[in-house]
Amino acid sequence: MDNTPDNMMERHAHYRAKYDAAKKIHVYFIPAIDQNEKQKMYFYAIASEMLHDEMLRSLKVGVIPHFAVVVDKGVGEPTPETKAKIKAYYGFDHDHYANA
Repeated sequence: MDNTPDNMMERHAHYRAKYDAAKKIHVYFIPAIDQNEKQKMYFYAIASEMLHDEMLRSLKVGVIPHFAVVVDKGVGEPTPETKAKIKAYYGFDHDHYANA
């Protein structure tokens, strides 16, 4: 009997849906202001799709939650190279969402 995780998931479809949902991520572009230096900065963070609502609640009060992973940050606006890297790694098209 094959008890690999994939085989077990195939036999239990309801677990497959939860497993697939847990693997999906959302990318968040977070503009900010450095209060000490009074300059623009930004963060790109990722978090599980399952935590999207909690992520939005945290960002609304100005906090990047502990479960999110900051994958890039910088001062000013993201460069074209940074945007290209985020798109290549995570599929997040910064310019598309900025103009939406």
